[in-house]
This record gives sequence, structure tokens and C-alpha cells, in this order.
Amino acid sequence: MMIRSLYRLAFFLLLAAGAAALAALRGGQAAWFLAWLLTGAGAVSLSVFLFSLMKAEVVRSGDNQTLFPRDELTVELKIRHMSLLPVLWMSVADRFVREADGQLYTVRKRVYPGWRGRFTVRYRISGLERGSYRYTGTELLAGDCWGLVQKRRLLPGSGGFTVLPEGRAVLPVGLPKGAGGDETEGASPFRPSIPGHGVRPYENGDPLHRVHWKSTARRDGLMTRVDEPALERRFQVMLDGSASAYQGRPELFEQAIRWAAGILQAAGDIRAMAGLACNGKQPIRLPPHLPDNGLPALRLLAVLETGGEQSFAELLMDCGSRPGGRDDAVVAVTPVIDFAVERALAQLCQGGRQVFVYHLLGARLAGERELEQKRRLESAGCRVHQIREARIERTVRLHAESEGA
Repeated sequence: MMIRSLYRLAFFLLLAAGAAALAALRGGQAAWFLAWLLTGAGAVSLSVFLFSLMKAEVVRSGDNQTLFPRDELTVELKIRHMSLLPVLWMSVADRFVREADGQLYTVRKRVYPGWRGRFTVRYRISGLERGSYRYTGTELLAGDCWGLVQKRRLLPGSGGFTVLPEGRAVLPVGLPKGAGGDETEGASPFRPSIPGHGVRPYENGDPLHRVHWKSTARRDGLMTRVDEPALERRFQVMLDGSASAYQGRPELFEQAIRWAAGILQAAGDIRAMAGLACNGKQPIRLPPHLPDNGLPALRLLAVLETGGEQSFAELLMDCGSRPGGRDDAVVAVTPVIDFAVERALAQLCQGGRQVFVYHLLGARLAGERELEQKRRLESAGCRVHQIREARIERTVRLHAESEGA
């Protein structure tokens, strides 16, 4: 762009020289006026090119943050430049890239600094897809008032931010058993994330709002709801990350990540011990632990890609062969249940594990094959839940504002 500006300026000055030659040969006030006008405009443009944006620096706030797609990230650019002439206008462009696919985002804002050598530009971001984002740099562009020359400064960027997957606010029900020996209520594998509980016989002094009426209806006496110790609730989320399961259906992989993230977030809400295993391009082996609102696992899910070498059936068998308590429930999230996966799930049930299967169907209905698979797995002791969910479209919102310019 700077080379093109020099070419335009040279051509403009050549026109001024031609007008001056015409005035010298032919005379006349119009020719001299045109010559002086072109010469003066060219001199101003040359001064802007030489003495504007001689030095510049940008300090960015908003680095190394973690947010969800629904959250709004505010980035502040404190810009300082050295110019010997007033800057009539300046275009500020800040760029960041999604590292997974290289998609580039640019936020532009035009400001009018004048004699001010410092000003601030802020912009807000929301609605981005999950992933790791890196700031690539900031571009400052200034020029004269008639667009003859433009001067650009490219300032390198540093840092970035992470967008976590937006999990479904649900929690598997029935894993593990409550303190009273009964499974927590509900036939569905998920419900709104509320504190987990068990039941015990009613004692004098127990408040009435703690009475568990559904358990009372099945017993001879009143039953009181009690909070379960966090260490008694353990489960392992097994996420299918094989490329063959999502070939040509990337939106289905995003749905699988949202379901896995929802379970992990709910585990953090009730202080349950949750783990995560995935056979994706970046294999994940996170044993059950007390999560900080699921953040350690969510950070891994944010950058997860398909393409692992291990099959999902092998991942399930590896989970079953590792030492662990029989109370550790397994939550399998996959869009494809083939013979090997079906056999691995059945073996986990036969080994005493509680197994919950989230079978993702995308936007289609379950066919006869899927329904027959569900019947066979349920007869083996698994709880299978076929989930039909439409694709979610996200809208990226970028809004910029300036201060001091």
C-alpha cells in the first residue's frame, strides 16, 4: 500500500509539473492556479507520508481470558503514536485467528485523533465458536484528507483467549446410588442441575420441606432427603472422537461436545467426581476428580478435534480394564453404535458398571436399526437415550467504540 501511495503521489506531482509547464508556455491565471493547487496538495500529502505515524505502539488488555459463547469479551487497545502533523483520520484494525481452522476475524474502527498522541479503542466480542483464539496483530492506517497517500503500521499481536464449549445444563440421573440405597429419582439420564441427594428414614425434628414424598410413597414411613457426600458420586464421561463417526457431519461433533460439557459442568455444580476420556486427535485421559466447575475438562474440550488412532470400542474396553470402583458410572457419548461398541458397552454392564449411552442422532429420527440396538443394550443393563437435536447456528457479534479520539 505504501508503494502504491508513492506511485500516486509521483503521478500527482507530475500533473502539477505539467500544469506549471503549461502556465509558463501559455500563461493565464487558470493554469497557474491549477499548478499551485496541485503542488500544494502534493506537498501536504508528502508531508503526511513522511511525518505521520513515525512510531506507534499498542497495549492490549483482554489477553488469556476464558469465556463461553454467550459471554461478551471486552478488548481494550491503548494506542500511542508519534506524528509531527495532526492525524486527520486513522483506521484501527485488530485481528485474531481461530487456531483450529485458521479462520481470521478483523475488527475495524475509524478514529479522528488530530493532535492527540494517545487514544483508546474498545471492542466487544460474543457468539464465537469454541476453540483457542490468538491475536495476530494490529494495523494502524492514516492518510491525507483526499486519499492520495496512506501510511500503514503493522504491530505484532500477542496472547489470546479461549472459548469454552456451551454445555447443556443437564446431569445424568441415577448415578451412583444414593445414601439410602435407592437411585436418585427420574428415568431420564438428564435433568436440570440441582444438588444431588439420597434418602433416609424420617427423624423427629426434620423439617417438612426435606421430606422426600416419592420415596415416602414407596415405603411404610416418611423418608427425609439428605445431601450425598461428594466423594460418593463418581462417573466417567467417554466421548467418541474418532473421525469416522463424524465424517461429513461436523455439527454432530459439536453436539457431542455440548452434551459432554453439560455433564461435566453439572458435576462441578454438585461437587461430584467426574472424569473425561476421548479418543480424538488430542487423546484425553482425565480421571475422576473434583472439578472446578468442570473447567479443566472444558479447556480440553475447547480445542478438541476428531482424528484419533484408537477406536471408541477400544476406549471403552480400556476404561473397563483399568482398576476402579464398581460405583463409577460410565456415560458414553457417540453418534455411532456398531457391533464392537455395542459389545464393549454390554461388557461394562456385565462388569457391574452403571452405563448410560447418549446416542446422538442429529436432526434425523431413529430408524429400525437404532431402535433394535437400543433394545439389545437395555436388555444388557445399559440406559440408552437417543437424542435428536437440530443444528445450532451462531451469530458472531463484533462492536467497536473509541475514547479520546
